[in-house]
Amino acid sequence: MEPNEPLNAAPQPDAAPVTTQSPAATQERPAEKPRAAVRVTQQFVVRMQRGQNEAALPPKGGKPPLRATYNAVGQLLYRVGTQAEYTCIRLGRGIRGAFRLALRAAAALLRFVGGPLLALFSSIWDDLTAPARRFASGIRHMRDAARAEAQAGGSGKRAGFAYFKNGVHAYRHLIGGALRYLMPAAALCVLVFTVQEVLGSSFSLGVSYSGDFLVFIENEGVWDSAEKMVQERVMASEGAKVEWDEHPVFELRIVDPAARTSASDLVDKIIAASSDKIMKAVGIRVNGELIGVVEDGRAVQQLLDDTLAAYNDGTHERVEFLYPIEQVPGTYFTNSVQDTTMVLQALQSSDVLSVKVTDLIEYDETLEYTTEEVESDQYNKGVRFISQRGRDGTQHVVAEQTSVNGSVISTVPVEVTVTEEMTPRIYTIGTREAQYGVSTAAGGSVVGTGSMTFPVPSLSYITTRFGSGHRGIDLCAPNGTPILAADSGTVIEAGYHWSFGNYLLIDHGNGITTRYAHCSALLVGAGSTVTRGQQIATIGISGVATGYHCHFEVAVNGSLVNPAPYLGVS
Repeated sequence: MEPNEPLNAAPQPDAAPVTTQSPAATQERPAEKPRAAVRVTQQFVVRMQRGQNEAALPPKGGKPPLRATYNAVGQLLYRVGTQAEYTCIRLGRGIRGAFRLALRAAAALLRFVGGPLLALFSSIWDDLTAPARRFASGIRHMRDAARAEAQAGGSGKRAGFAYFKNGVHAYRHLIGGALRYLMPAAALCVLVFTVQEVLGSSFSLGVSYSGDFLVFIENEGVWDSAEKMVQERVMASEGAKVEWDEHPVFELRIVDPAARTSASDLVDKIIAASSDKIMKAVGIRVNGELIGVVEDGRAVQQLLDDTLAAYNDGTHERVEFLYPIEQVPGTYFTNSVQDTTMVLQALQSSDVLSVKVTDLIEYDETLEYTTEEVESDQYNKGVRFISQRGRDGTQHVVAEQTSVNGSVISTVPVEVTVTEEMTPRIYTIGTREAQYGVSTAAGGSVVGTGSMTFPVPSLSYITTRFGSGHRGIDLCAPNGTPILAADSGTVIEAGYHWSFGNYLLIDHGNGITTRYAHCSALLVGAGSTVTRGQQIATIGISGVATGYHCHFEVAVNGSLVNPAPYLGVS
């Protein structure tokens, strides 16, 4: 369709679009019904048509042309604009009507309220201006009367005065009416002026004390501050307070602020006015506590100097009192000042004058050795012996020695110098699991557990070991140290041997025997049954021995073997 073609022109047969479909597709796809939204849109387009566009519409159910859609949109916009214009016109008319109504209401209210007020003010104005108006009118009439009387040959002044007198008498009520308004107004003006002047003035308090005027202050708070400062400045016995026989008298006055006195200056005035209650004196304070007040502190100072001089012979580091003593000059209450002799006796009768003397002393002292434990996997668990002997050291000490009244109360080192280092005692503790075993096959009255415990747990050290003609291992420890059975078994020998001294021989079964020699005491006898870890003897030096130890042997089937592997000793 061409753009300029009218809507009512009949479509040409050859203008229809030509489509080609297979018969099968035509039969299998039935005509789809337009959706609801599309139907509603089409109905809207139809309803919005006007004039010749209605003739261009297709039959019912057909699709409207594009021109019809444009026309529908235009009709919609026209209707919306028309309706909006009509609504705005109605709204403007309503606002204008409301505004007019409000103006009429305001005018009515103004007439209702303003009428009486206008009448009131008009009446007041008339009352106030009536005397002036009458006076002006009377002056004119008085001049006319005087002029007429003078023309008639009479006295014009007398006639004018008589007219004025009669006028005043006739209109005197007008003056009274004006005064009823003027007098309150004048009183109000006077009040405002007075308040303004009073508020702008500077008031101060005049202070009188002991019958004498002292100073001007800003307020009573200045006096309170000055009184506290006086209490701090005037010293008395502990807990005492400043008490005045007379109280200040305050008087309110208008003065220049520059004439006021500060609290610190007021303190000086108060003290000067109280010269009969306070005086200059010296307070004696011990460890911060006031214990007495004397008029002259020279005698007290002499006592303090003499007391220190008795100890200070020049050989001491410091000589001082045990408690700090000071003399504090100041202002004190007159009734708190004591007799100097009484204060001196009080100081001498107490421990206040205890003297502390400090001296520097030097001395050497022993530096005791420490004990340490070191774990080692070279020895079996249960082995504990001294691998390093301990040895004390020495140190030089410089100390402050403090004495009170000749008795030493403390010694505090201030410098320590080690002159010989100490050697710590070291215990070696075995941590290795036993790496040997003993057969538990039948044999002997008592069979061992198959492992051995260390026979001397409190071992100090090991000296001679197995081999080179030595039958066992020597376990050294202090005299009387317990000796334990290395394993369970039966004591088959218990006695004395010229070389072994006091000894024991235990059969553990399976051909294993152990010997314990050089004992100081045997705690079991031959034929006794013992258990692993049971105490059987004590360390000694019996037989052929050069020191306290236990000679320990292990034999297997009668042949001596090295005991070290059985004890976990490398």
